Amino acid sequence: MLAMWVPELPFQLACGRDGGLKARPLAFLNPENPRTPSLWFVNRLGRAAGLGPGLPMDQALRRVPGLRVLDPSPQVWWEAQGSLGDLLQHWTPQGQLGRLGEALIELQGTQKLFGPLADTAQRIRRELTERHGWESHGGLSLSATAATLAAHAEHRLEQVAEGGEAAFLGPQPLRRLPDLAPRLQDRFHRLGLRHFLDLQPMPLPVLSELVPSRLAPKLLAQARGEDRPRLPALADPPGSSRSTSRLQPPRLPEEVHLGAWCLERLWADPRSPRRLSLRWWDVDGEPHIWRAPEEDLLQPTLALARALERAFLVLCTRRILVRELELRVHWGLGLARPLFQDPRNQKLDRLEPVLARLRRRYPGQTVLPGWVEDLKQPNKSLIFKEAR
Repeated sequence: MLAMWVPELPFQLACGRDGGLKARPLAFLNPENPRTPSLWFVNRLGRAAGLGPGLPMDQALRRVPGLRVLDPSPQVWWEAQGSLGDLLQHWTPQGQLGRLGEALIELQGTQKLFGPLADTAQRIRRELTERHGWESHGGLSLSATAATLAAHAEHRLEQVAEGGEAAFLGPQPLRRLPDLAPRLQDRFHRLGLRHFLDLQPMPLPVLSELVPSRLAPKLLAQARGEDRPRLPALADPPGSSRSTSRLQPPRLPEEVHLGAWCLERLWADPRSPRRLSLRWWDVDGEPHIWRAPEEDLLQPTLALARALERAFLVLCTRRILVRELELRVHWGLGLARPLFQDPRNQKLDRLEPVLARLRRRYPGQTVLPGWVEDLKQPNKSLIFKEAR
């Protein structure tokens, strides 16, 4: 995997428009506090001078007279993030955009097209510089965690050899794990667990006593550099996922175990499905599609998987072998997550993992998300609805 990082992307965009901003302390104005202007993002030169997010602007200007405070342009930043994703799609179909200026892509299997992986990574860096003028860093490793931290080492390209992931991650502080909640960081710190090396020899049952049991296997794999996540398609819009299965050998519709396959994918994501469609192809290339009606999406996950399988069997009237399946789901609120998210939507997003636990605990009952307006049969459902 290749992790790409364009450090301080908003500031690089601003410097690209105005060359006089280079080598100057810069900050963006916080748009959420118009009455008391304060700093929002601060570049490295500003942080080195003692500035930080949340500092009142008048204090910042007194402390650093040469500070330049810029108006934020979130739309421009997200367009730049989209440009980064479009560029990476020319090199691989699989990948995931992370925080602003960050991306993780899968390069395995592209050697016949572009040559050695290290050369491909260097060519991607050069293309970012030539097309957009962005300075970027890369990290190359089989482990997603090792690749991400290698990119943040700020070398042009940091490559972690196969088998050396644990040694590379060992001295890294645990606070660099993005998925580790602050309360877990504090708990590890009190126990003297401060680096990846402290977690690597820990048995899984012991770690399950310190963190939630569902999080322990993932955390241990990340600490040891053994995480090999399957990345989604870069072309998928935010808030959606696509799962594809190629049947080897092709089989008749009644021999396709579609219910179990779909149930596994619906339970793999903690959010609620907002839209769902199933596509499949016969051996002669004939495409088919089925879109789930809204009333089916309000059913329990187990019932939804059964309804999907029934619709598949009803529509397969050609009596010909099925070659490929694809499940497309739009999750949660069904919206791209904006930079300034509505507080109510933020709360609903935080409730989604709770909904997922309720669905697994009560697989035969309906658990409705908070954005559902029309509750059907409330006396027979577990309702977890946000009060308006």
